[in-house]
Amino acid sequence: FLKSKMAAKKSWLQSFLPIVGLACLIFAVGVDAQRTRFSMDNGWKFQLSDPFPSCKDPNSTFPLNKNDIQCLGLTQSSATTLEECLNACCADSACEVYQFCESSACGMQGQCWIGKVDQCQPGKGWVSRARPPQPPPKGCTEPWCNPATDDSKWRSLDLPHDFVVEGTFTPSANEAHGYLPFGVGFYRKHFVLPASIQPGFVIWIDFDGIQTHSEVWLNGAFLGTHASGYTPSRYFLNASVLKFGGQTNVLAVKADATNPDGWWYDGGGIYRHVWLTAINTPGPHIAPWGVYAPSLVAGPTTWNAQGVPSANAQVIPSVEIWNSQSTPADVTLTLTIRTPDSTTPLARTTGTITAPAGGPVTWNISSPLTLTAATLWHLVKLPATPALYLLEVLVTYRGTVVDAETVRFGIRNASFDPATGFYLNGINTKILGTANHQDFAGVGVAIPDHLQAHRILKLKEMGVNGWRTAHNPPNIALLDAADEIGMVVWDENHRNGQDAECELLIRRDRNHPSVIIWSLCNEVLCNTNDWVKDALRLKALIKQLDPRGNRPVSANQNGWIGPHTPLDLQGFDYSTGSYDGWHRDAPNISSISSETSSAVSDRGEYVNNQSAGHVSGYDNNYPGWGESAQQAWGGVGVGAGQGILTRPFISGGWTWTGWDYKGEPTPYAWPDINSHFGILDIAGFPKDRFHWYRAWFIPDTPSVWVFPHWSWEGQSFNLPIWVYANADEVELFVNSKSQGRKAMPKYGHVEWQGVKYEPGTLKAVAYKRGVVSAVMTRNTTGPAVALRLSIKDNVGTDLIANCKDVALVQVEVIDANGAVVPEAADEVTFSVTGAAALIGTGNGDPACHVNDKSATRPVYHGLGLAVLQAGSSEGSVTVTATAPGLRAAAPLTLTVRPRPADWATYWCHASNEL
Repeated sequence: FLKSKMAAKKSWLQSFLPIVGLACLIFAVGVDAQRTRFSMDNGWKFQLSDPFPSCKDPNSTFPLNKNDIQCLGLTQSSATTLEECLNACCADSACEVYQFCESSACGMQGQCWIGKVDQCQPGKGWVSRARPPQPPPKGCTEPWCNPATDDSKWRSLDLPHDFVVEGTFTPSANEAHGYLPFGVGFYRKHFVLPASIQPGFVIWIDFDGIQTHSEVWLNGAFLGTHASGYTPSRYFLNASVLKFGGQTNVLAVKADATNPDGWWYDGGGIYRHVWLTAINTPGPHIAPWGVYAPSLVAGPTTWNAQGVPSANAQVIPSVEIWNSQSTPADVTLTLTIRTPDSTTPLARTTGTITAPAGGPVTWNISSPLTLTAATLWHLVKLPATPALYLLEVLVTYRGTVVDAETVRFGIRNASFDPATGFYLNGINTKILGTANHQDFAGVGVAIPDHLQAHRILKLKEMGVNGWRTAHNPPNIALLDAADEIGMVVWDENHRNGQDAECELLIRRDRNHPSVIIWSLCNEVLCNTNDWVKDALRLKALIKQLDPRGNRPVSANQNGWIGPHTPLDLQGFDYSTGSYDGWHRDAPNISSISSETSSAVSDRGEYVNNQSAGHVSGYDNNYPGWGESAQQAWGGVGVGAGQGILTRPFISGGWTWTGWDYKGEPTPYAWPDINSHFGILDIAGFPKDRFHWYRAWFIPDTPSVWVFPHWSWEGQSFNLPIWVYANADEVELFVNSKSQGRKAMPKYGHVEWQGVKYEPGTLKAVAYKRGVVSAVMTRNTTGPAVALRLSIKDNVGTDLIANCKDVALVQVEVIDANGAVVPEAADEVTFSVTGAAALIGTGNGDPACHVNDKSATRPVYHGLGLAVLQAGSSEGSVTVTATAPGLRAAAPLTLTVRPRPADWATYWCHASNEL
C-alpha cells in the first residue's frame, strides 16, 4: 500500500513528477490506522467488440413510437445509419431513446442521437423509438461479465489503456474524432485480496476515468454504470460480492466508446487509473474526498531575495465522516499540518463529533490552524518548486485510530479585479495560458502520469503560466503536476446543468492550489433548456462545496457576457475587437479571454497544401472566428490595439491550443487526422509560433527566431523571411550580406519579402537600445547520412522499475556535420530491448496515417519520437533506430533502477494478488 516516503533523490525534472495522486494521498499513519489503497492497473485481459452489435428484437425492445418527435438533451452517436443508430441505443442499457434524421426535414440528415427521454417536442423527419427506463440487471447474461468465461486467449495489458488509438485511420470514420473507428471494449481482471483484508471491512473501487459509457460487474454481480468518460466512478463492495481467503475475484468492465461526448478525440477504454481502497473498521471513516483544506493569507506578504513569498496564514479545514454502523458513533479527529519533507508538526488540533447511524456528518474546525510566515504557493521560475503542505487527519473511535488520510494543499492569495486583472499573492499577474485536450502521440488519451509534468514543462519553456482543461475535468495527475511545477489551472466542468458531475469535479479538485478558476462549461456544452437557471444552480453548488477557495466561477460562453451575467468572471470567447465595448457594458465584473487565437500551422511547412494536409508555419492562417497570436494577444492590427496584453482589465487568456490533438482537422479534412491549432505538435516538437510566445511571454530574456529553414536543395526561388524577437530592431543577413535592418513592432514580427535563396547561411541579429541582444543562424544542411538518438527534454533520464515511468526518445535524421536535415522524411524503425517497452511513436505530422503503436514511422521534417515505459525489473534498456539508406543510430542506453526498499510496490504485480 501507499507509503509516505519518496524514492531516493532524483533529478530536478523527476522531482516534479506526480507522486501517484498525492493531492488525495492516503497513508497508514500509526499502528492502528487501517486504510490501505491498492493499484488495480496491472494484469487485465481485453477484447474489442463489434461497435454496433445487432439488437435481437428491436420492436419489442423499443415499443414506443417517437417518429416526427425530437427529444432534447441527447448525445450524438457515431452511428451513420438507422440500423446502427438502433443498435447503438440497444447496446447501452442506460439508453432510452434513439432518433435518426433520415431526411432534410429535420436539418441533421444522417445524424443519430441517443440517450434518456427528457423533454420532447414535434420534430419533422426524425425516425425514433423509445423504451421505458431499464431496471438494473439481476444477473450477468453475457460472456464478458460471466466470471466463468475463459479469457485466457484475450489480450493481456496494463492500464491506462486507449483502444481507439490502436485502430486504423479511415476516411469513413468521424472527422471530428480523428478518423479512428470507435467501438466497445471488454476488460476483465482476476485478483486475489490479501489475507489482511477480511469481510466486514469498508471497501470500494475507484475508476478515475472510463471512456465513454461504462458498465461494471464483479463476480457476476452488477455494480453499476457511469455515463461520463471524464469523471470518476466509485462502487462500494461488500462480503456478498467479494471473495476472501485466497479466492479469485473477477472484475469485468464494458467500455462503450461508440457515442463520444465531444467534437474532438475522446479515445475509448479504461484510460485512467483504477484503485481499490479498504478500511478494516466497519464504523466511522473519512468519506471519499471528504477532507477539505482551504487556507487564508492573514497578513502582509514578504518576499525573500530568491523571490519566494511568505505570510502568516490560517488553515480552516473540514472533514466529512461516514458512519456505516447502525448506531451513532462519537469520534475524535486529530489534524496535523506539516511539510512534505518533514515529520515536524507545524500546527495541530483535535475535535469531536457524533456521526449519525448510516449517514454523513461534516466536522468544521472551531478555530483556524495558524501558520507563522508560511511559504506561499507561487508561479516560480524553474528549477525552483512551489511550496506545498500536508494535512494529516486521524479518526479515533473508542480509543482506536480507525481511519487516516493525508491531503496536500497550498497557501496562496488569488483575486481578480475588474479594472486591473488577476493578482497572485498581491502581484498583478497576467495569465498567459493555453487550452489543451488530453491526448499525446503514441498513447492517445491513456497518458502515463510521467508525461503530465512534461506537457506542462514544455509550455513553461515559452512562458506559459496557465492551463485550461478543455473541455472536461482533467486527469488528476495533471493537477498534481501543476501544483508541483507552478502553473495556474482553469478547471472545466463538461456540461452545464449536470449537478452530480459538477459535484464530483469540485470535491475531487478543491484542494489543489493550482486551480484558480472553476468553469461551468464551454460554448454549446453550456446549452440547456434554461441555461442561465442551470448555471446559477451549479454556481451555488460550487460555492457550497468550495466556500473558502476564493475561486471565481466562469465559462467560455459569450452569451453570458454583460451586467446580468450569471458568472463571477466573464469569459470572452475570441472577438478581440469587442473587449473595450464589453468592458464598458460591465465595468464592475472581472473578465478573461477564455479562448483565443485558433491560429493554425504545421512544423516545417511554409506553403499551404490541402492535398497533403499541411498548413504553412507563417502565423497568418486562422479560421473566421480566430486570429494570429500577435492579433489576439498583442492587438496588432485590431481596432484600437485591443489585445490580451494591451488591456489591463483582461486578466489573461487561453490560446487554442498549446498542444496539437487528434480530431478537429481545421481547416482541412482527410488526409488530416489531427488538429493544426497547437503551438507544439502532438509529439511535443515546437512550431515556429512557439517562438513568438517565448519572445513576448518572457520579455526580459532576449530571444530571436528566424524562419523558414535554409536548406532547399536544388531549388532557386525567393522566400518570405520572418523574425520573432523581443528587441527594438532586427537585421537580416544572407551569407554575410545585410538584407536590411527593421524596427520590431511591440508584440509583432518583422519580415522580408522576396529574399533570394542562396545555399549558405541565414542570420538574424536582434538589437536592444543599439546593442546586439540575440543572434540566430541557420545553415544549409547537406544530404541525410545517418540517424541520431537522444533523450528528449530529459524525460527518461532517471527511470524506476515501477511499471509507470516513461522515457521519450527522439530520433533525428542528420547530415555529415550532425545537423538535422529539415526536409527529411525517412522511414525509421525503432527497436527496444531490456527493462522497458515501446508503447507508442509519433512525429507531429497531422496527416500521418501510421498507427500510433507502430515501431516503424517516417520522420516529419527530420524528427520522430518513441515513447518507452519501464517495467517491473531493474536493468538497462537499449534503443536502436534504423532507416533504409542511412547509417543506423548509435544505440542509446537507458538505466532502469530498482525501486528503493521503502518505495511502495503497488504499481507492479507479479501475480493476481494485490
